[in-house]
Amino acid sequence: MKHIDDATWVAQQGWDLGSGIEDSSRRRFIAGLGAGALLLGLGVREGRARSLPPSGSRPAGSPLITGRFTHPGLLANEDDFTRIRNKIKNGEQPWTKWWQTLCASRDTSLTAKPNPQPAVYRQDGTKWALYRDTQRAFCCALRWKISGEEAYAKLAVETLDAWSSTLKFIGTVPPGSTAHDDHTFYLMCGMSGRQFANAAEIMRTYQGWSAAGVTRFQDMLRTVFVAPISKGLRGHLTDGGLWSFANWDYAALCGTLAIGVFCDDVDLYRQAIDYYTGNNHGDIHTQFGNGMAMHSVYFMHPGYMGQWQESGRDQGHSTLGMSLGGDFLEMAWKQGDDLYSAFNNRFLAGAEYVAKSNVLDKNGKPYVMPFARQSSPIGMFTAAANQSGPSLRGCWETIYNHYVNRMGIDAPYISQMVHNTEFRNPDGGSDDMPYTTLWSRLDDYAGPLRAPFGVSGFCSEGKVTLSWWGGKGTASYLVKRGSSANGPFKVIGSVAADETRTFSDVPAQGVWYYQIQASNGTNLVSRAVRVAVPGELRCSMDLADGSGNTAVGWVTSPDGEWVRGDGTLMNGASWGAGRLPGSASLLFDGKQSYVQLPAGMITDVADFTMSMWTFANAPLHWDTCLVFIGLDGGRCMFLAPLAGRNGGRLRFAITGSGVNDEQAVEADQALPFRRWAHVAVTLSGGMGKVYIDGRLAGRDDSFLLSPRQLVDQKRLLGWDGGHASFNGRVQDFRFYSRALSDAEIAALAK
Repeated sequence: MKHIDDATWVAQQGWDLGSGIEDSSRRRFIAGLGAGALLLGLGVREGRARSLPPSGSRPAGSPLITGRFTHPGLLANEDDFTRIRNKIKNGEQPWTKWWQTLCASRDTSLTAKPNPQPAVYRQDGTKWALYRDTQRAFCCALRWKISGEEAYAKLAVETLDAWSSTLKFIGTVPPGSTAHDDHTFYLMCGMSGRQFANAAEIMRTYQGWSAAGVTRFQDMLRTVFVAPISKGLRGHLTDGGLWSFANWDYAALCGTLAIGVFCDDVDLYRQAIDYYTGNNHGDIHTQFGNGMAMHSVYFMHPGYMGQWQESGRDQGHSTLGMSLGGDFLEMAWKQGDDLYSAFNNRFLAGAEYVAKSNVLDKNGKPYVMPFARQSSPIGMFTAAANQSGPSLRGCWETIYNHYVNRMGIDAPYISQMVHNTEFRNPDGGSDDMPYTTLWSRLDDYAGPLRAPFGVSGFCSEGKVTLSWWGGKGTASYLVKRGSSANGPFKVIGSVAADETRTFSDVPAQGVWYYQIQASNGTNLVSRAVRVAVPGELRCSMDLADGSGNTAVGWVTSPDGEWVRGDGTLMNGASWGAGRLPGSASLLFDGKQSYVQLPAGMITDVADFTMSMWTFANAPLHWDTCLVFIGLDGGRCMFLAPLAGRNGGRLRFAITGSGVNDEQAVEADQALPFRRWAHVAVTLSGGMGKVYIDGRLAGRDDSFLLSPRQLVDQKRLLGWDGGHASFNGRVQDFRFYSRALSDAEIAALAK
């Protein structure tokens, strides 16, 4: 038997922070986010490292580590401008076409004059002055940076100086108006703030912009634009989050990060990075809104079709999330931080889902999209939004150029959307950056074909479901199965490259290993992923040690070894009398005590069983928790002794977007108290069951969520971080990756 700590567990999972990101940058990102973020499982289960392409041109160090930014370093850096100049010089397309379009545009007219306003409101005409001048400043900055024509630098700086000398306030409703204040100024601060910051970031390399002008513009960005959105992001962390849609958070994240870079403010930059990645820095009270990566991509369907948080709303807002999200990830990339690959390329999964929702199949028909019901700020979404025609927002260039052209990942629906929407790229409007093809387009990927990577597999009701990412240019995929990690492997099926990258298998009971191979080459094979059918014991903790601050536990590692995975007693958790004479048990004080459970037990788990022995003191307190596992209060699963409806009962619930999204099963009574009682929960497919003393006490067949949709940043036995902790004792905690039968549960309760 071997002991394993959290960091080792993560390494054994094969989790990585980069989809092809080199080791030095990967280490920078890990150190920058801290150990808490690493334990979230940020990144991918990689294919063979030698098959990965180079990471592309990026700065030498992340500002999270160095405290210094690379300038210009937002959406376009010096390498980009050098590339663009060479493309135009050689007459290459599409760069030359869009350069000519920019030069002929009114956005670079030298007769135009800035129109600064002392206050801008989203519900009157002042907003148009802001929209026109943010776009004009950026376009003139582009034209100067590419051509060297100083007249455009002067006009860009004149525009920036005019606004920084004049603008004092941004709001929604002007004074004296009786219109409803819907607080959408928040969106304007984020989106226009990121546009202004990008223009200014280019112009900071112009020697004709005075130091006083730069400082004044930084002050305006800090006080007028970023102050409300930064405060809003902090508010989400304390008020429960999830009150706004993803695009609101993404607007705030874009503005905060962009302004942080231009103002050389590492704290602002870190705030945006931490929020997106869900890094709570060890504070278990932290809540995140819908801009956190796991919240914005609500549900992972097979084949990494990531249901976007606003897909049940409409496609206009969904594609706005793509526009803002792509800009946010690209700006972080230009500073050396790879957020694109976080959580196994989760943003890519969401982008492919949104793109597929807006393209047509081979027969010219819209795709029928898989959809898991979800709660939203305006009610329950039950199906992907229908609308008359696709949303053709020109927002796909940065996403396409990173995943496909830079990293060599196959993204067929995003690729189709780029083809369908390139004509929209000149017009950024009030929401989007203009001329994205000009400054973002990279050469077509010409690196080595990538092996399939990021393979995951889970078992539900005896069926194994596999998903993976593929390389651009792969003709088809071969699915291989073996009984050993070292093979031999037998081909059991194939998947065409133009189909969703998923495969289902119904093997005999046992432990199986799966590989995905690109049909183009025998060496292009993913790492093997292990799946136990129908499941196995993933974690066992007797909780009877009797002394010390460690509770000895055992976990099944990804390679099938039974290894040490201890728990840690926290906030006054101690030891008390056990169920049997002379034995010990964990003792919780009913205040804030808990035990930190080991990491990894819920990874790729669909069906499960969770069981334990409990001794509750009287009286039971409402909404205390026996177990809480998840990211935060909006994306978690928990078991509560007294909660729910009908006066309060033993209740298990799982949610992906807050309390209104809970899928729950309740017993016919509360947890028994003043005696030892055995409790258990099982989930099999959509059927959840709860047991008391081996007796089936409740069932519900409406579950869509399962542990595999969560991340286990918070793994608390005895507390949820918000209410009082459990008042009593616990022994013999077990977690299985299968649903035990009624008879097996009854046997555990003896």
